Amino acid sequence: MNKPAAILFAALLSIGASARAAEVSFDGLDTNGSLEEMLLDLEDKGHKPPPPQHHPANPPGHNNYTPGHNNHNHPKPPYNPPHHPPVPPPHHPPVPPPYHPPSPPPPQYHFGGYERSCQTLTFTSQSPLSVTREMTMREYGEECQSFSHGGYSYGGHGYCRPTSRYHSRKVTVNIGPRQLESWETERLEVCMVAPKSVTVDTAGMLYHYSVDTKNEEGFLGFNRRTTITMTPHAKKPSQPDSKELSVAWAGAAAHGGALIMINDRRADYFRGERITITAEGMRLPGNVDNMPVQDLLDSFQKFTVTNTFDVGSSYELRVLEPLKPGRYMLTLRFYRSGPLSSGAAATSTEMIEIR
Repeated sequence: MNKPAAILFAALLSIGASARAAEVSFDGLDTNGSLEEMLLDLEDKGHKPPPPQHHPANPPGHNNYTPGHNNHNHPKPPYNPPHHPPVPPPHHPPVPPPYHPPSPPPPQYHFGGYERSCQTLTFTSQSPLSVTREMTMREYGEECQSFSHGGYSYGGHGYCRPTSRYHSRKVTVNIGPRQLESWETERLEVCMVAPKSVTVDTAGMLYHYSVDTKNEEGFLGFNRRTTITMTPHAKKPSQPDSKELSVAWAGAAAHGGALIMINDRRADYFRGERITITAEGMRLPGNVDNMPVQDLLDSFQKFTVTNTFDVGSSYELRVLEPLKPGRYMLTLRFYRSGPLSSGAAATSTEMIEIR
């Protein structure tokens, strides 16, 4: 199609559209007239043909590239690929977050008991009246780890292992004034039986005491202290000491038999009481090498003598039967009777020689 024909076709389309828009009647037009007459008639009625239309691919002011022609002044336009709708991404189901199993439960502690801790304090006439000791006791139990928590099992059935905890306190013992002899010794057993419990055993004390215990837990469990105050009352009956008696001399008596002299180191304290002494002796053979059995049996000689005395500085025991010369093992057993004594017996052993 040449250019004039294209202009004519576009004009006809424009006339039809304008006529519909302006409600122009073409009844008066002479359809048998020429094209020039039709255009003049439209101009007389105030209508002008529309400007020529351009193809969308070649708008005015752009390069018009025609394949097969010389296009020096019209370079080839850039290639525009045909328009396609975007391809949606493939559909995948949502990925669940990674599963983290719950942490195993913390170990559980099971209490077993306390191991009592004891110390023995000794007091003499020279000892201070206040003593402080650091005491520590052990608490034992077991720590168990479970492998099942919140319906989740970590495998296995868990395990338990023994464990220990330790509790410490400072224990102070205050004793009221009392009188002890130079040879007397008091023994007090102090035991920590629980983290907040300290007890005392006064069986080894020479006086009767009233005991008052005060616990202090300190700040946040630090500086735990227990103060034990002991007030003395009446003195207990005295328990005999094996060192109170000793053999001063032993030998054959002039009229036959033997004489044993014994010293009493506690005579001044127990004066006014009575003392009962028993001496048991056994002769020990000297050279037993190649000795016939019967001679060995005959070489042993035993004696026993008992007597009661008023308490004094020394006592004399007489053995009436004749004794063979030699070394004797002598056992002394004694007890005292009186307001200061408990009546309990004490024993000591010595070696004597009868010539």
